Amino acid sequence: MPNTNLQNSIDFNGQKFYVGLDVHKRSWAVTIRSLGMQVAHFTQPPSTDALVTYLRKNFPGGLYLSAYEAGFCGTVIHDQLCKLGIRNILVNAADIPATDKQKKNKTDLHDSRAIASFLEQGALKGIHVLTREQQELRSLFRLRESKVKDVTIANNRLKGFLMFFSIDLPETVSRKEYLSLKALEWLSNLELACSAGTITLKQHIEELKYQRKTLYQITKVLREQIQETYTKTYECLLSVPGIGGVTAMGLIAEIADFSRFEDPHQYSSFLGLCPWENSSGETIKTKGMQPRCNRHLRPLLIEASWMAIRKSPALFAYYSKHAVRNPKQAIVKVARKLAMIAKGVATTKQPYQANYLEDKRLEQEEKKVQKIKRFSSGIADQHIKKQPDNVQITLPG
Repeated sequence: MPNTNLQNSIDFNGQKFYVGLDVHKRSWAVTIRSLGMQVAHFTQPPSTDALVTYLRKNFPGGLYLSAYEAGFCGTVIHDQLCKLGIRNILVNAADIPATDKQKKNKTDLHDSRAIASFLEQGALKGIHVLTREQQELRSLFRLRESKVKDVTIANNRLKGFLMFFSIDLPETVSRKEYLSLKALEWLSNLELACSAGTITLKQHIEELKYQRKTLYQITKVLREQIQETYTKTYECLLSVPGIGGVTAMGLIAEIADFSRFEDPHQYSSFLGLCPWENSSGETIKTKGMQPRCNRHLRPLLIEASWMAIRKSPALFAYYSKHAVRNPKQAIVKVARKLAMIAKGVATTKQPYQANYLEDKRLEQEEKKVQKIKRFSSGIADQHIKKQPDNVQITLPG
């Protein structure tokens, strides 16, 4: 009987293979599907090279598409897979459909199987992946946020210590609750009943000074980075009423490219400024703001909106219109409008204009008038051209 080598005749040129990955620090669960059936299901070491080697060895010439849940491992795996020729997408774990049975029987292999199946069905939509430079800028902004919390914690610890031992600051040092440098200097020279209390007080003071200094340095570096890379966008955002330096830096660091949002609803949904509805039949229930949002930007925009209604008469009129029923819901509406304004100035690279909408309306009305005039004159010219040359038009009178 003649010997045959089937391995040499294997060729999947142009055939699509869908790879579902459930990535972890020590291992990856992999499921591969093609033509509506599962063709492989295994666990491998956490390596993109090992995955690509397996695919090219067992399914040579195929078109590989993969997906995995966005999580702790960031986007490094995504970048490596794309460089190796695999069309990969990152998906939000909450966007992967799951039955009640699947939720109660969850394993890594089940998760990879579900990702591969829904990827083949076209039921998964990838999230937007920022560039490496943009991710590092975003991490610096989020580091500043965490440092703000550290400053608050250190400040509250010191205030709690002073309150517990009934230590009051004299009015000559500070008339406000804010612990200024002058107040900290006065506390540094204060001696308590024993050395243990004095040491504790000084440690609290040094901790607060250190956290404030670190926060200042991070904010300074972040502002310099954004002004160097996004100069025009940063200046345009500062022109919007209510948006200050921190909010402008947050919008640039978290969003970067404002034009990536296809429509206003997608943009406001990303910010979490859309209502959360749970309706059925004739019953309509609105639960306020949806819980799924960018938790770094929504608080900044809400806070900026309170300042915006004090600076902009137009925004204050919009707030007054909706504040009759519920002031909290009204300020969310203002935040959504403020976010749209920020997107507009960031996209067009033009500073904020208070009368932009009114000027746009007048411009459109002027265009309509000119269009009607051209249409009317065109009809008159055609009517005159259609008249025979020997016909004389008698004017009345």
